[in-house]
Order: sequence, then structure tokens, then C-alpha cells
Amino acid sequence: MKKLVIAFAVFIMLAGGTTALLKYLSVGPFEITDQERAARDAENAARKKARQLLEARPRYIEMDPIQVPMFQGNEVTTTIFIYYKLEALSADNEHAIAQSKRRLSDALIKDFSFYIPRTLRNNKTLDVSLVKYRIMMTMNKLLGKDVVSDALIQAMTSTDDK
Repeated sequence: MKKLVIAFAVFIMLAGGTTALLKYLSVGPFEITDQERAARDAENAARKKARQLLEARPRYIEMDPIQVPMFQGNEVTTTIFIYYKLEALSADNEHAIAQSKRRLSDALIKDFSFYIPRTLRNNKTLDVSLVKYRIMMTMNKLLGKDVVSDALIQAMTSTDDK
């Protein structure tokens, strides 16, 4: 009786292994027809297209606001706040931006500390498109071209510190 149970278990294992091998090799009753192959290829193409669309969607990275103090004499008269997001088109670019967030903010504060007072000396208002251009210029300089695809200026406010 014991030998019969062992022989039956070995037979079941051999049958399972044979079935798995036939399915893996697509031989015999598991052979793939041309229609099934075409349907599988169409499904794979649809998955690949969906993955590319998902990869290509814009990703917005929230950045810390930039605070630029405006001095008159030895005291701060106004502080300008710039709230913005950076757009990346791939996950790799998003990761690169997230890793260098502090360095980017520092570079923008340095740039705007000189740019904004000089601009406001000549004009009474600050142009959003010029601020966006300066952000993109600084990002391209620090991270390389095409890492940041766009900058979204959410708000620019100023406070009187008097």
C-alpha cells in the first residue's frame, strides 16, 4: 500500500511537470494559434502605449517659496514671496529635481536677490514671464537642459515690513 501511494505521488508530480513544460513551450494542446498571438501582440502594444502615456504625463514638484527681502538703506522695507512648481516629464527627472531641491532654491534666492531689486528700480511691477524665464534659466544651468520642462508660477506677493 505504501509503495502504491508513493508511486501515485510520483506519477502526479511527473504529470504536473510535463503539463507545465508543454505549456511553457506552447506545444501540443497548449499551442498558440495565430489569432491568439495577434490578440496578445495587440494587448502588449496597448499596454506599451498606455505606459508611455503614463510616463509622458507632466509631474509637478512643489518647491519651497522664494523669499526676497528688499532693502532701503539698512532696513528691510518689503519682502517678495514667489510660490512656484517645476514640471518634469519623466520619473527620472522628477527624482533629480527632488534630490537637488535645496540647491535649486539657494541658487534662485541668490539670483533673485540681485535681479528683482534691479528690475523694480526700472519698473514698478514685476513681470511673471520674466520671473519664469529666470527660473528656467537657473534650472537649466544647474540641472542641465530638458530636466525641467516648465515652471509654474502660482503666486507672487509682497509684504510691507514697516
